[in-house]
Amino acid sequence: MTEAKEMVKKMCVIGEGAVGKTSLIRRFVYNKYEDRYVATIGTKTTAKPMQINIDEKVVGMKLQIWDIQGLRCFSKLQMKTYKGANGAFIVIDITRKETIFSFEAWLLSLYKVAGEIPVVVLANKNDLEAELSEDEIMALLRIYGFPYFLTSAKTGDNVSIAFETLSKMMVTPWSGLKMGHLPEITGGFVKGMEVELTPGRRLSALEVEDIIMARYCDLLEDPDIAMSMIRAQFKKADVNFAFPTVEGLSKVVDLLIDAASNQIEASRLTKEKKAYTSLIRMIA
Repeated sequence: MTEAKEMVKKMCVIGEGAVGKTSLIRRFVYNKYEDRYVATIGTKTTAKPMQINIDEKVVGMKLQIWDIQGLRCFSKLQMKTYKGANGAFIVIDITRKETIFSFEAWLLSLYKVAGEIPVVVLANKNDLEAELSEDEIMALLRIYGFPYFLTSAKTGDNVSIAFETLSKMMVTPWSGLKMGHLPEITGGFVKGMEVELTPGRRLSALEVEDIIMARYCDLLEDPDIAMSMIRAQFKKADVNFAFPTVEGLSKVVDLLIDAASNQIEASRLTKEKKAYTSLIRMIA
């Protein structure tokens, strides 16, 4: 068996909040489980080297696993971080039946940015009493032809095989959706990347936070580095990411601009800060 050159692949893990995305990644990468929910701030990237067998070759792969915030109000940041993805997990929670209802919206938002990349569905928390039956899961996924696994981050059930399956799908020919076209999604779940900021329009603090983070990713031209800096500045400012205030966001903006001062020219940072400040003034 010959050995091929190592490749780097980007894998996104998406789905509603509290479905277990972070716990699944932690189980796969570190073989650990922590029974405590902490919401992911924006996105977080974890690297994992692995080897898979493809056509009698050992393929060395470095996975860049992107854990993406599940709150719906962060659609701009979510869609920003899909760029360049080679594959994705969409995670649902079998103890919360409603999490399957947003499956198609997550899929559409992903495909609008990343194109028709391989997807594997993880029906997580199979160690607990289920509200969602396997027949209901199969009825939805039969349309698309996506593989799925019943997983448990707590016990590790099917976690490794799921990651191995998606890894193989990312380096072998992908035939695409079984159904040939995506359904139209209504209800405003998937928003455009640009918000029409008309005079007098009011925004929530979370919407403004989302726009600022997405812009900061563009400013630094690297969402991974940008999100690392964003998390650090939220912590430094002692601002609760899930419940931002006008005062808190203003503190974070000052810190973000200062943090980028050794990378971005001053005139551009001045314009960027002005844009952030204008957004904060639009908070209802």
